Amino acid sequence: MPTIWALSDLHLSHSGAKPMDVFGDHWGDHAGKMAAAWDVAVGPDDIVLTPGDFSWAMKAEEAKPDFAWLGQRPGHKILVKGNHDYWWPPTKTKMAALLPPNTHALKKTACVIHGVGFFGARGGDFAPLTRYGDKRTQAEVDAWLDREAAELEASLAELEKIHPRGGRRICLFHYPPIAPGRTASRFTPIIQGAGASHCIYGHLHGKPDAAKVEGLLDGVEYRCTSCDVIGFAPVQVCAI
Repeated sequence: MPTIWALSDLHLSHSGAKPMDVFGDHWGDHAGKMAAAWDVAVGPDDIVLTPGDFSWAMKAEEAKPDFAWLGQRPGHKILVKGNHDYWWPPTKTKMAALLPPNTHALKKTACVIHGVGFFGARGGDFAPLTRYGDKRTQAEVDAWLDREAAELEASLAELEKIHPRGGRRICLFHYPPIAPGRTASRFTPIIQGAGASHCIYGHLHGKPDAAKVEGLLDGVEYRCTSCDVIGFAPVQVCAI
């Protein structure tokens, strides 16, 4: 029986340009840790969700060594774009040329594997991050979130063409889909309306804090799976 796993925010940098151990000793050889844990846990028919911040590469060509690493890992893989994925190509054709076999990248698209439908979007922050010198107004942030909601709707529309209602569906986000301290957002009615059983996201790092909204909300199980938060090993989402 295939299993769905999740491991987000891999932050790969096989070029050596962005070593992650600058963020703490626990990040030392994190790609090696992830590879070892992945190869033990994941079977060839399993699915691994990795929603965003896959590679530090700035251009698609620079990301090739990171995708070579991904191609060596067992299972089907599904990605969405993270805030650091500057390498992400502008067209589906260029993306298809970059991805290794059994790998899907969702942006206004969807896919079905083993009868399970997957859709998603990047999402965004719910307010200006003033502590980081964010100069955007709330109106500008809201406009960004509206665009992301439209992209989520577009992804779901593509899923509706290839996956019947009633089957298992899972949503991938990069940013948390719900603001801290809240139980709903502009995204949650779309996720719930799609009939998703889970929403898997990343973006957050370090120790758990109030920004991490997890658990069952209105029938959808939300979970943060950033690699350092979950010990650099894939966690099981569900069996198929």
